[in-house]
Amino acid sequence: MVVSIAKGDGPCLELGCTAYPDEFAIDSLLVKSPECSEEDQITYEGPDFQDLDENLHKAFNKYLEIRGIEPSTTNFLHEYMINKDSREYLI
Repeated sequence: MVVSIAKGDGPCLELGCTAYPDEFAIDSLLVKSPECSEEDQITYEGPDFQDLDENLHKAFNKYLEIRGIEPSTTNFLHEYMINKDSREYLI
């Protein structure tokens, strides 16, 4: 899943995450400029998130937790997707 965090017309912080039952992991981190189109964005995303300092990992996890992205959120999304898929299959 992609978590995008923006404030007004400023740059957007985009975190690529993988959701597992009862946990999530941040895979990538990207800052996007609002005045650039998708095609104009620089493709270099920096070092792999896994290569960054452990304290930075913890800080970004806390940052997401404060904003409501936590294991209970990923559990809700997982259940929602399963139920949505089941409902669409029945229709």
